[in-house]
Order: sequence, then C-alpha cells, then structure tokens
Amino acid sequence: MNRNDPEMSYGKFGVRAFAANSAYPVENALVIVRGKKADGAPATIAVLETDESGKTQVITLPTPPKSLSLSPGSDIPPYALYDVEITHPGFYSIITRDVQIYPDTTSILPINMLPLPDTGDTSNIIVNDGGAAPNL
Repeated sequence: MNRNDPEMSYGKFGVRAFAANSAYPVENALVIVRGKKADGAPATIAVLETDESGKTQVITLPTPPKSLSLSPGSDIPPYALYDVEITHPGFYSIITRDVQIYPDTTSILPINMLPLPDTGDTSNIIVNDGGAAPNL
C-alpha cells in the first residue's frame, strides 16, 4: 500500500463482535478481511482478532480517490468493497460481503455472533450482504 500515491484515498475499518444481540463481547474471534486483486481474484488483506471488549484494532484500507465522489457521472463508486469473515468456536461463522469503506471515514462493523446448537455441527455459516455503517 503506497500512502504517497495522490490517486489513492484511505478509510479505516474495525469490527465489534457481541454474543447474540447482547452486550457480552466475543473475545478471540478471528476476523479475516478480503479484497479483490486487479484480476478479480480474492485477496486476504488483514487477519485480526477481537480483544476482551469484542473489538479489533482499526486498520487502514485503500479506497478510490475521494475526488471521484465529488464529480457527478463517475463510473467508479466512491467506496471500496471488502468481504469480512468472523469465526469463533461455539458460534456460527459469519461472512459479510460487500462492506463499503469510504475515504477519510472510520467504519465499524457490528457483528452479533449466534451460538451453535449443542449438536456439535460447526459447518454452518451465515452470509450477510451489506456493509459497515460509517462511524458518525
């Protein structure tokens, strides 16, 4: 990532993981952030872990130049899209696709981890289509 490139902008991103719509944080959840290479193939950008508060560190991600969002008629959206996967033993894995990261904005993705039933089946995955709300 070349932060001196005038044609690039950057946004910040983090995750907060809680247990089933409660205030109980999920510690030690594995968070994988994926983007796309120029050829469209997925690329792992970052691997994070939640702390005792259920939060990851906030990372910096490349976005399209902010100037593009100020010009009408641009074919390039004013945000970058990332996929986020969250896993933790005892909870369903969650994949959130197309999380929108805007330039010069910090976005926090809240995740409600659902406990697995006592059947021992760990193959269930929940997929969300949507994005992180900017932290205003």
